[in-house]
Amino acid sequence: MATHMHTPDELGDLLTTLLAGAAGGTKEAWAVKVGLVEKLPIAMNLASNWQVTPSGKAADKKAIGQAVDIVRAQHPYIAG
Repeated sequence: MATHMHTPDELGDLLTTLLAGAAGGTKEAWAVKVGLVEKLPIAMNLASNWQVTPSGKAADKKAIGQAVDIVRAQHPYIAG
């Protein structure tokens, strides 16, 4: 498990880098579709303290969901 706790901005950058590499397109375009990484109270979900609210076409949302699953497996918690 990772020891560095990312900030919301760092996690957003990680997600957009993954999406641009795996699905194509630019990080900037994916950043708009991913939206902001929002920190949540641990009491809402003990397994993770962050979420995104994706936008875009169904295929975009599916790709974002897959990227979130991959990133959350390694980085379930964020700082900030």
